[in-house]
Amino acid sequence: MKWETQCEIAYVKVVPFIRSAIIKKLVEKGMPLRKASKSVGLSITSYEKHVNSKNIEVLEKDDNISDMIDALANRIYSGEKIDPITFCILCSSSRKLLGLEPCNF
Repeated sequence: MKWETQCEIAYVKVVPFIRSAIIKKLVEKGMPLRKASKSVGLSITSYEKHVNSKNIEVLEKDDNISDMIDALANRIYSGEKIDPITFCILCSSSRKLLGLEPCNF
């Protein structure tokens, strides 16, 4: 069995969907896709692969997760600094919705 940390698993199974959801919000606010993609650190190709996923629907339907995604998108849009722990909390909460164990940070 391969040993992996919770963050390594999330990096593949959760983070691309969160980043795609944030890009989607930024584009809805009027930010060009290329700039939104660069701001969030996800390629346009990866965004297009994930944006219509059922996983994003699941994240958007949860009020708490949706609020966190919206808050992050607002901060990115306005150019504010993002505290990494904010993303960790969002990721941990999202893990539960996507059927993974929450991390223990």
